[in-house]
Amino acid sequence: MIIIQICGGLTFIPWFMIAGLAFLVFDSPRTTRRFFPWALIFLVYSYPFIVGGSYWWAWSSVILGNYTIGCLWSCLPLIIFILGYFLIAQRTDLLKRYRR
Repeated sequence: MIIIQICGGLTFIPWFMIAGLAFLVFDSPRTTRRFFPWALIFLVYSYPFIVGGSYWWAWSSVILGNYTIGCLWSCLPLIIFILGYFLIAQRTDLLKRYRR
């Protein structure tokens, strides 16, 4: 479980880049009135709270003796990160560049 949490903590390295560039969605003055840019900012900046909450629930489960549920809670940030990566890769040409 500790190794899974270390891997989940390493997801903060690309998250810092994404969080820094997330405000580029407000490049046009009209985008501040739309819903999607604000939802994107909310989703990007809620990721650390999801990681912290899932690790808190994981260690709470381990303290209560349920190691399987603890490991599943530890995997949640990795699952969310992988799903987010594939969503971004499908919306952009990221995968097309590496298929050659």
